[in-house]
Amino acid sequence: MTRQGISQSNSATSFTKKSHEEVYQYLDFEAKQDFEDARRGFIAPFETNIIREDGNVVWDSERLSFLEGTAPDTVNPSLWRNSQLHRFNGLFKVVDGVYQVRGQSVCTTIFIEGKTGVIVCDASTSNETAKAAMELYYTHRPNKPVTAIIFSQSHVDHWGGVQEVLRYAENPKIPIIAPEHFTKEALSENVLLGTIMSRRVQYQMGTTLPAGPNGYVSAGVGHILGSGHLSFEVPNIDIKNEVETMVVDGITFTFLLTPNTEAPVEMHFYIQDYNALFVSENSNKTMHQIYTVRGAKTRDALAWANAIDKTIDLFANVEIDALLMIHAWPVWGKERALEHLKLQRDMYKYMHDQTVRLANHGYTMDEIAEIIKLPESLDRFWANRGYYGTLKHNSKGIYNFYLGYYSAHPSDLDPLPQVESGHKFVQYMGGAAKVLKQAKADFEKGEYRWVAQVLKHVVMADPENIEAKHLLADAFEQLGYQAESANWRNMYLVGASELRNGRGNAVLNTSNIALKMPVKDFLMLLAVKLNGPKADGKKITINVTLSDLKQNYVLFLENSVLNIKANKVEANADVSLVVDKLTFYSISLGSITPEQAITSGRLHLTGDQNKLNELLSLLDEFTTNLNIVTP
Repeated sequence: MTRQGISQSNSATSFTKKSHEEVYQYLDFEAKQDFEDARRGFIAPFETNIIREDGNVVWDSERLSFLEGTAPDTVNPSLWRNSQLHRFNGLFKVVDGVYQVRGQSVCTTIFIEGKTGVIVCDASTSNETAKAAMELYYTHRPNKPVTAIIFSQSHVDHWGGVQEVLRYAENPKIPIIAPEHFTKEALSENVLLGTIMSRRVQYQMGTTLPAGPNGYVSAGVGHILGSGHLSFEVPNIDIKNEVETMVVDGITFTFLLTPNTEAPVEMHFYIQDYNALFVSENSNKTMHQIYTVRGAKTRDALAWANAIDKTIDLFANVEIDALLMIHAWPVWGKERALEHLKLQRDMYKYMHDQTVRLANHGYTMDEIAEIIKLPESLDRFWANRGYYGTLKHNSKGIYNFYLGYYSAHPSDLDPLPQVESGHKFVQYMGGAAKVLKQAKADFEKGEYRWVAQVLKHVVMADPENIEAKHLLADAFEQLGYQAESANWRNMYLVGASELRNGRGNAVLNTSNIALKMPVKDFLMLLAVKLNGPKADGKKITINVTLSDLKQNYVLFLENSVLNIKANKVEANADVSLVVDKLTFYSISLGSITPEQAITSGRLHLTGDQNKLNELLSLLDEFTTNLNIVTP
C-alpha cells in the first residue's frame, strides 16, 4: 500500500496550543474509569502486530507505538486520550462465556460460547483481520467449531471477513442471523456509490496519512491500519419481529430490531444465559454521525434516540452484568450500563429536538451549527465527545433530514459550481495576489476557518497556484491539529497532504462483493454505469438466461435508460444469452470478454453479438482517482 507523507508538515501555532489548553480546562482528564475498563479482562495480545497477505501489509498496529504519554501540541488532547484507549488490543473476557477481540479491526469481534461451539457476532472488516481474531481466540479458548454467525447491522466492517469465519465451521450451512433487509442495505451502500464513497473514505479515515503526531492518530471509533480483502455471505435467518427470542446453539437471545438508526438495518440483543446486553453501533464511547462524512443516507436521529430508549425499557428489569458495544470496550454493571445508555439517548434526542426548534425559529443549517451546544451534563460525559461525529455536522444532518440542503434564500437555488464561482470570487476580490495577501494576514491571526474558506476559491480558479495551495494546506493542518473529531482531523490532514503532494492510494479491495451480489442489485449497478449521453439514440434489447439460477431477464436500452424486466423473455430481442451468473457478472464488469466466454463454453449466444458489445461499450468504468481539493 502506497502512502503519501505530509512532507511539509508544520508545528502547532500558538492559537492551536491555546485551543488545546481550553480542552484541558474543560474536561476531567483525571478520570481513569475508561482506562480501567479498556484493560479489564485482558487475556492475551496478538502474536504479531503486522498482518501480511501476498507480500502486502494489510494491518500494522506497530504504527501506533507513538501513542504514549501526554498529547503533543499537534493533537487535540481529548482525541489523543481516545486514541490511546482504542490502542488496547487482544483477547478480552467480558463475562463467563462472552469474549471479544479488539484492536485487530475498527470493529470488535465478539465470541459467545454455545453448548457445542462458538457463536461469532460481527465478522471483522476483512478476511485477513477476521483470521487473526479467530486464531487468537482459539489459542486461548476451547477449539470448538463456529456454530452460528450474527451480523448486527449492514455496514461492511461488521461482515467483511465472514468467509474466513466460516472456515472454522464444520457445516458451511450454519445459521447466519441478521436483521431483515440486511442484504439489500449491505450491498446498496457498497456498490451503487461504492466508488465515490471509497474515495471519500480515504479522507474520513485518513488511510493515506502516515501515522504519528502530525498525521493519523485514530479513526475515532477505533483504528484503521491497513486494507485487505472483503467477503460476503447472504444471511439465512432474518430477524423480522421487533422483539424476537431465539435459541442459538443452546444459548437464548432476545433480539430487538432498531432500523433506520446508525445503519438502515441494525439490531441489539440480550444474551439471557450470560446477562450480557449488546447494542451494536447505536451506543459507543463517542458521539456518532447522523450524517456520515464519507457520504451515505442521512440517519434518523429521533429513531436512534428512540431505539436506545426501547432498549432501556425492554431490559431494565433483567440482570445486566455487561454492556457490549461494537466499537469500544464494555461497561460493567447494570447501573453504569443504564446510565451510559441514558446519557447517549439524551445526547441524540437533545441534538434532534434543539436543531428542529432552532429551524422553526428561522435559523439556517449553518447558523444552527454555530449556535447549538450540549448542556454540560451531556457534554462533559466522555462517551458523548465528538471523536467520530460532531455536534456541528450532526445538526446539519438533522436539518437536511427534514428540510434538505436548501436554505430557503433564493440566491441558494441555483448557485454557480465551485470552479466557476471560484473565478468570480477571485475576480471580485481583486485577483489572487490580493486574496493571498489578506489570507496570510488572517492566518497570522489564527483565523484558519476563514482562510480555508476563501483560499478554496483561489485554488479552484487556479489549481496551479502553488502559494495558494500551500497556504490552504497550512490552514487545513492547524484545523486538523485542533479537531477533537478523528474524522475532521483526518479530512483536514488528507486535504493538506494532497494539496502538497498529490493524491494517495489506499482503497479497500471490494472485488468479492460485486460477485456475491443478488442479480437484482447487480442489474441496478449496470443501469447506473450506463453513460446516458453516449447511449442517446441507441436501442438495444437483450435476453439473459442465467442457467445456474434458472432465471430470465430482459435488458431494454431506450431513451438513454437501461430498464430491466425479471421473469420475461422478449421474442424480438437483438441478442439472447444463456450464461451462468458468475460469467455474466464477469462479462459485464469487463474482467472477461464475450468472445472468451463463448470459447470456454460458458456463454451461449444467439442473435447479433455486436449489440451485446455495443451495450458493454456504453458502460462507464468508475475510478477512485478523483479530485477533491483541486478541480
